Amino acid sequence: MYALSRILSLLFDGLLLPFGSHRLAALLVASAVAGAALALLFRATSDQARIRRARDVFKARVLEMRIYPDDFVLISRALLGALGSQATYLRVALKPILIVLIVALPVFFQMEARFAPAPVRAGGHTLVTVTLKEGLDPRSVPAALSGTGDVRVDPRAVRVPATREIVWRAEIAGTNQPALALTVFDRPYEFALGTARGTGVIGRSRAAHGFADPLIHPGLPVIPDDSPVAAVRIGYGDASYRFLGRQMGWLAVFLIGSFVGAVLPAWLLRIQL
Repeated sequence: MYALSRILSLLFDGLLLPFGSHRLAALLVASAVAGAALALLFRATSDQARIRRARDVFKARVLEMRIYPDDFVLISRALLGALGSQATYLRVALKPILIVLIVALPVFFQMEARFAPAPVRAGGHTLVTVTLKEGLDPRSVPAALSGTGDVRVDPRAVRVPATREIVWRAEIAGTNQPALALTVFDRPYEFALGTARGTGVIGRSRAAHGFADPLIHPGLPVIPDDSPVAAVRIGYGDASYRFLGRQMGWLAVFLIGSFVGAVLPAWLLRIQL
């Protein structure tokens, strides 16, 4: 799963590279392209004729209920017919919907990892939380975190036995290859910090034993199975974007962009959704 995540990350890196540090433009264009691609995928994997017939039957049954509002028998028959047409639609559309969902989820996770976290600016700081595996007491486990590049780590870590967590404060002086090196029982684990305002993946968390975790949370390296570390979490803030005269979270911008991207090919090609 980690190999698949890396391939997707490299693919998105190449596609978003021309936007440089223009995160909002990259988010809008990528969202519109994703919406258009998913609409075309739905068209290619669905039986458009059967979907059109099911929708036409539904419209006819609804119109029948409006024409005969005082006839209980006709309204009941029309209502049952409308429900039946919706069941037919769901049966016909289920396969393409599942295919679109399977393709859309990795795209969503990649977009979330790039545009949801706010990069740490020079002069800012973040908290790095390391969770140890069960049976380990953070008060007695030898653990250290050090920074490279423009990162300075406060050696005074907070150790929480109840949750097996060790928390460090990392201060960022600049954007010169910021990275962190974690050592627990002489076992190293290194990872980068997201400080540049570009479109690269910003790794927020990684779990040691999560099959789908590399796909859901791309960015941080895999934690080896024999590592004493159970999880790593970096405390980034939430990014916001000025769009349509308002500050919005990445998800709102993504939904608007993907909706616009999906509507255009659906209208031009008369795709039955």
